[in-house]
Amino acid sequence: MEIIWQEPYESFLRFINKNGYKSLLIICDKNTLDVCVNKVREAVEKTNIKYKIVCFEPDCVADEYSLGRILFEIEQTDIFVGVGSGTISDITRYTAYKFKTPFVLFPTAASMDGFASSVAALTINGLKTTVLASSPAAIFVDMEVIVNSPEILKKAGFGDLMGKITALLDWQLSHIIFDEMIDLEVLQIVKDTYLKTLKSVGENHFYKNLLEGLITSGLMMSRVNSSRPASGSEHHLSHFWEYHKVKTYHGMKVGLATLYVLRFYEHFLNLDKSRIIERKEYKVDTKAWEDMIKRGFQPTFESIIKQNIGRVNKLNDKEFRSNVINRLVEKKESIDDLIRDAIGVYGELVDAYKKLKIPMNYWEIGIDENLFKMSFMCAPNIRERFTILHLYEFLGLTDEVVQSF
Repeated sequence: MEIIWQEPYESFLRFINKNGYKSLLIICDKNTLDVCVNKVREAVEKTNIKYKIVCFEPDCVADEYSLGRILFEIEQTDIFVGVGSGTISDITRYTAYKFKTPFVLFPTAASMDGFASSVAALTINGLKTTVLASSPAAIFVDMEVIVNSPEILKKAGFGDLMGKITALLDWQLSHIIFDEMIDLEVLQIVKDTYLKTLKSVGENHFYKNLLEGLITSGLMMSRVNSSRPASGSEHHLSHFWEYHKVKTYHGMKVGLATLYVLRFYEHFLNLDKSRIIERKEYKVDTKAWEDMIKRGFQPTFESIIKQNIGRVNKLNDKEFRSNVINRLVEKKESIDDLIRDAIGVYGELVDAYKKLKIPMNYWEIGIDENLFKMSFMCAPNIRERFTILHLYEFLGLTDEVVQSF
């Protein structure tokens, strides 16, 4: 994968000519049409290359409708060209994957981490989910477009990148407790890039560091063929809020969720081994769990229950509980060391949120108290990827932490 930071439009033409592409399908929205697509079109019109533009509304969603529209619009094309950020990127990479066609991207804002990723975030049947997709053959960056993009999009990108703090903690937690495979080099690369960006807030090179960090995050997802290095409990919370139509950018929700998830890790840091051992006798009330799913996932609760009932029943298996509790007690110091290292930047993180004017409280993005409290119980049912929220569901201590917020 090539990432081009200089002369993006000239480099794009050289890339097209080098690979012998004769026809393009350009995917954009009405905002990116004005700020970037016209520059792409001007470059292409200097050649004999054919192109077609599919332009969505600015508030479009990467859902069944949008994917279907590409199906109806597509003609003979050699390569897809996505011009935009989150939604446009996801629509482009998934349709390119399904049509077995290469694609390239022109990011128009440092707003999310999926540019280089091999997965796409789609909304299917109202629920945000992650599916396999393609990675771009190249990414062409016009830094003038990035710097001049709306401030809200750059805030969203920063929130998404800071979500790696808890995503990496969740990955390490699962590795320690359940021996999930982990790539320590990938983990360190992602950690280095979020720290580099965090420490550059307010400096001239902040926006380049931010976009570079977001692209790197996607590259690391592709490297391990999973979104694990970039997505954990903070994304599960964000997806639940998106399911409930909370109207703000994905990265803003992720950034906010990260602060709350760090509070769970802080709670675990202060949790005595004796209290953990006591939880061997705890049992999940499956009837209460089903009632909560019915409230939290209308109207798709039946499929959520079906997907998760086996997982929830396993939480009450005596042998499973005993093994996990024993592992937690045995590895408590190791987990605590990882937590201390990660939350050491909490003060800097809060300062950065204040400087960038990023929401730090749930009510600032339109979440009511009932939905907020329900979020932490419902989020583990978004997908079966072990996180700190799954651990607290297992321990039966979720409500104890939420009540302290």
